[in-house]
Amino acid sequence: MISLNPSQQKVVDTKEGPLLVIAGPGSGKTATLVERIVSLIKDNVPAEQIMVSTFTEKAAKELITRVSNRLLALGIAVNLNEMYIGTLHSIFLRFIEEYREYTTLKRSYRLLDQFDQNFFVFRNLNEYLEVDDPAGIIGTHFENRWTKANNLIKHISKVSEECLDVDVLCEAEEDEIRAIGEYYKIYQRQLLEENVLDFSAIQTETLKLLEENPKILHEIQSKIKYIMVDEYQDTNTIQERILLLLSSENNNICVVGDDDQGLYRFRGATIRNILEFPSNFPKGHCKQVALTTNY
Repeated sequence: MISLNPSQQKVVDTKEGPLLVIAGPGSGKTATLVERIVSLIKDNVPAEQIMVSTFTEKAAKELITRVSNRLLALGIAVNLNEMYIGTLHSIFLRFIEEYREYTTLKRSYRLLDQFDQNFFVFRNLNEYLEVDDPAGIIGTHFENRWTKANNLIKHISKVSEECLDVDVLCEAEEDEIRAIGEYYKIYQRQLLEENVLDFSAIQTETLKLLEENPKILHEIQSKIKYIMVDEYQDTNTIQERILLLLSSENNNICVVGDDDQGLYRFRGATIRNILEFPSNFPKGHCKQVALTTNY
């Protein structure tokens, strides 16, 4: 029998509607998430209706192991393979693979890791060098092509992560902003031509898939009834938009994070997401629980 403190038990028992959990280091948040998942399954919620996002794949595997062990101890036989669990990127990629024919991707598309992405831009750098860049976004004459490719990726990724309107960027008064918009257009066209996908593009493709195909959004919402997101302070703007879209039918979304630290600032993470999370719902609708006991 797992013993939870009153705040942890409240998180487990609050299953319906939006829930913000503020949990600092050592507060037992993982144990609480495990018990919340187990409690949903005990309530006969099918595993495939639960989506759990963790910051790393290692954390996801640990969570699956702990949930499996708890269910085994309770004598509950459930196939957890159907649960949507992993990093946001891996879950979004699963959506893309399930509905690839509705995206711009062709069969046998290739996923770029960080090195592949840098080499991809490096290999196609000449086209970017033709853009008028008085602000020196791409770098100085003294920087090598690899460094210039890396400089470009930082700006291109920022456009994706923050869901910026590329047409607005291209028409901006500032030379620097216009150049970034042009670079982004070139990059997106090159991805399409070579049928490749980077980590930022996983998110933009997912957002387009959901926004441009209401039937698919409804289908996914019908499958996923409960969403839990760990390390919410490290999510970025586009991730927030996708999560709010996915949960918009019933608002059964529980986010967990520490409002005092954005530990990784990974790919455009903004702590604003966790600070302003309750404002995404009618006043008083989002419940809030703080796990303050440090174990």
